[in-house]
Amino acid sequence: MLIRVAARNALRNGRRTAYTVLAVAFGLLCLIVFQALKVGLHAEMVRSTVELDAGLVQIHGVGYEPNLASLKPLPEPEKVVKGLINAGATGWALRTRVPALLLAKEKSSTVLLTGIDPEREPSVTFVSARITKGAYPDRSGGVLLPENLAQPLGVGVGDEVSLMAQDASGRAVVRKFRIGGLYRTALQSFDRTHLFIEGGALREFLRAENVYTEAVAVNEPGDEATLAAQLRASLDPAKFQVRTWKEAAPDVDQLIRLNDSTMGLLIAIVFAIVAMGIVNTMSMAVFERFREVGVMLALGARPRTVFTLIVLESTAIGVLSAALGTLLGVAACGYLAKYGVDLTSLTSSNEYFATSHILKARLTLPDLAWENGLTILTASLAGVLPAAKAVRLEVVEALGHV
Repeated sequence: MLIRVAARNALRNGRRTAYTVLAVAFGLLCLIVFQALKVGLHAEMVRSTVELDAGLVQIHGVGYEPNLASLKPLPEPEKVVKGLINAGATGWALRTRVPALLLAKEKSSTVLLTGIDPEREPSVTFVSARITKGAYPDRSGGVLLPENLAQPLGVGVGDEVSLMAQDASGRAVVRKFRIGGLYRTALQSFDRTHLFIEGGALREFLRAENVYTEAVAVNEPGDEATLAAQLRASLDPAKFQVRTWKEAAPDVDQLIRLNDSTMGLLIAIVFAIVAMGIVNTMSMAVFERFREVGVMLALGARPRTVFTLIVLESTAIGVLSAALGTLLGVAACGYLAKYGVDLTSLTSSNEYFATSHILKARLTLPDLAWENGLTILTASLAGVLPAAKAVRLEVVEALGHV
């Protein structure tokens, strides 16, 4: 009965209730859309970091640093492979990586040359799916160049370029290689510096037979901590360093946590405004019904009953607002999940958008549940102050109120 009376009271002043419901629903709409875009943004950032080059987990020899000019061999690669298989990695690959100087006609560019296994590398990176001309590296020894590096150098598929690097003994070596293919990702800064070649051809060039510098593994997103822990348990820490993508790319992890903190502040601001709006509406409703509250108290209604009735009325406004806001939010997220927001002009050189510059919303049921719960809870709490004011009324004073 109290619920029916509360719902009727909420609709008594239809216009005022409608304005309040629309305001709260708009706040919920913004929260749903912002949260879905944030989840989509973070998913894109992690995907770009993991699938472009870093993998979910990296394994190197102790003392390895990405900027080392000389080779830092990965010890016991067979043991590393066995550890990856036993840990259940869904994809893994061994690489040989070395800085080099690319010489094309009278032009040159510093690059990072990576020797890959053409059969295993596609399981950990999407570069093989971004070939624009030619073919992925194979045992013929062709080099895969980024398209936006080949163009300013004036070379293309079939042309020859020279590569200069340090071999296993630290001596400079130079050799000509044929360009076997061109690729393009959505990240220009990556494309300008990363060259790929079949691993055997690179190791023969560097006079470093059976020398690998890193192993990269992938698994289900979010499994990096478990995978890394299993690998650390099976590999000697005196010989190997195992790092997750969060450790290899701490800037990405920190930015995600910063976004979460910023979103928390935004939620607090939005729902503080929502609460003030509902408090104002309920205060007006209670003020207009002082005489009615006095009659209820005079007829024997308990203060607890009056308090509950007013809080339920506030909750009813929250429920109506949540229903409308959810309907609008789901519709907006459906559109943004399909078409997204084009951020090309803002992210063409951003390392967190290597797969696509279209930011798409990703709405999850747990997010939708806590967003609705927070809205209804805020509405209920916003009714506490007006309700407390009502039950403190003196009956005679309330009956005499006009």
